[in-house]
Amino acid sequence: MIRQKTTVYLDPEVLTAAKVLGAARGQSESRVVEDALRSYLRSAESEAAREDLRRLMERLAARADMDEDTAMALAVEEVRSVRAARRARRPA
Repeated sequence: MIRQKTTVYLDPEVLTAAKVLGAARGQSESRVVEDALRSYLRSAESEAAREDLRRLMERLAARADMDEDTAMALAVEEVRSVRAARRARRPA
């Protein structure tokens, strides 16, 4: 994997914690920070997916003419579509 150098400003306690954790794991502090950032971004992606689902369910609720099975099938189809679109946007 190609890496790019950058500068970030961290609270001294956060930096110390990253150094201690890195030493305990035998990893560099940059690896600890990168892993933490990846975890945070995955969490944000999950939150976005939940928000997409919430909006979809609100739209479906507005369509009272649809039975529950049809609504669930449509919701599943939409979620799969959103996930596929997100996967397509990720860098290879």
